Amino acid sequence: MEGTHTIKDKIEMHFNELSKGQQKVANFVINNLTFIGVHSAAEVGEKAGTSETTVIRFCYALGLEGYAQLQKEITLFVFNHTTTSTLGNYVSSKKELFNDQCLIEKAMGQDSSKIVGIAKQIDKKLFDEATRKLHEAKNIYIVGAGASLLGAQWLHFTMNILRPNVKLIQTETAELIRTLQEIDEHSVVVVISLHRYFKEPIHIAEALHERGIPILAITDSRLAPIHKHCSYAFILEQPELSTIDLMPALVSFLNLLVTGMMTYDPHYYNTQRVKYDDFQNSFIADRWS
Repeated sequence: MEGTHTIKDKIEMHFNELSKGQQKVANFVINNLTFIGVHSAAEVGEKAGTSETTVIRFCYALGLEGYAQLQKEITLFVFNHTTTSTLGNYVSSKKELFNDQCLIEKAMGQDSSKIVGIAKQIDKKLFDEATRKLHEAKNIYIVGAGASLLGAQWLHFTMNILRPNVKLIQTETAELIRTLQEIDEHSVVVVISLHRYFKEPIHIAEALHERGIPILAITDSRLAPIHKHCSYAFILEQPELSTIDLMPALVSFLNLLVTGMMTYDPHYYNTQRVKYDDFQNSFIADRWS
C-alpha cells in the first residue's frame, strides 16, 4: 500500500522518526508546498532554518531517492488536489452569501480583498522591467485559451486603442504558423495561462522562448507549466481554485499592466487614444449618417 500514500501521508507517518532539523524541514514543506516545486534544496534549507544537507537527509528519511523525487511527488500532490471543477468551487464559495442581507457589499468586498492580496505579491522590480519591455516592444502578441481567452481579448482590445501592432494570436487558425514566423526579438508575447493550462499557449511560449523571444506570463500557480517557458512571470494566487472567481483580479492586473506601460510615455499614449477616438467617431458618423 506504500505506493498509494501521498507525500503528505509519508511526512506524517515518518515525522516522529525525524531529527529536529528534519522536522523543521517537514513543517516548512507541509506549509509551503508550491515553494518546493520551483526552488532548490539549498533554498528550502535556508527558508526552513536548516541546511541543504538536512533537506536531502529528510528526503532519504521518507524513503525517497532524493530531492528531485520530493519535487515530483509534491507536484503530483498539488495538481491532484486541484482538479475539482472550478465551477463547483465557484458555487461553493458563494453559498454562504445566498441569504445574506449584505450580499452586494460582501460579494464585491471578497473580490476587493483578493485583488489587494494579489497586489501585495507583485514584485515591483519585475513589474517595472516587464512594463518597460511592453512599452519598448515594436510588436505585442497576446495569447490565451479556454478561460484565459477572456483576459487575452480584454488586453488586446485595450492595448489596441493605445498603440499600434498589437495582435491576438488565434491558436486554431491557419494563420498561426505565419504569425509565429513573423514574431522576432523586437516583439513581446503575453501568455495568459490559468488552470487548466491549455497546451496550445504553453507550446507557443516554449517554441518562442527557445528563440529568445521575451515571454510575459500571467498564471495562477507557482507550479504552472508556463514557468519553464517565460522571461517574466506574474502569479495571481488565491486561496481556492476557481478560475471564474479569479477573473476580477485578472482584469484588474491586466489593467495595471497597461497602466504601467503607459507611465513610460503618457503623452504618446494619450495622443494614440485621441487618434483612435477621432477616427472611430468619424467612421461611425460617415458610415451610418
